[in-house]
Amino acid sequence: MQIQFCLDWLKAGVPGRRAFKMPAAFSLFEEYRKRISAFAPCEISAGAAVRRSGEAGIKIWVCDRGQNSREVSSEALAALLEKTRDAGAQQLRILIDGPDGISKDRLTALKADLVWSFGPMTLPHELAAVVACEQIYRACTILRRTPYHLGH
Repeated sequence: MQIQFCLDWLKAGVPGRRAFKMPAAFSLFEEYRKRISAFAPCEISAGAAVRRSGEAGIKIWVCDRGQNSREVSSEALAALLEKTRDAGAQQLRILIDGPDGISKDRLTALKADLVWSFGPMTLPHELAAVVACEQIYRACTILRRTPYHLGH
């Protein structure tokens, strides 16, 4: 299963590094993205292309702290990732909204398979992307039973 981080504030055709104003944030995001690539193909793309078009094999997770979002532990996220993979998903698109959030209309239209919250805190969108990427990496290590999760 391919994992695609879709950054809503990134314009189509612009390199992923340009989405991050802080080079250190991109560096950390890229570190975890590369680590994920040891488990599954992983890329970064513009979020505007994410639409629910009925494509078979594509699952959409949205990172949003809105009313209908769900807080999940690292272990629960790993279980959801495993379930998604085992259900035959070919691609998991993880949408990180931009500084203005995601509109209710767009969220409804996406019919996301998971609306995932990091809790009630407000995080800058670049930091939210880093947290999402790290948590997906952590979920991969939990599923493979590597020491990363328990070693922290």
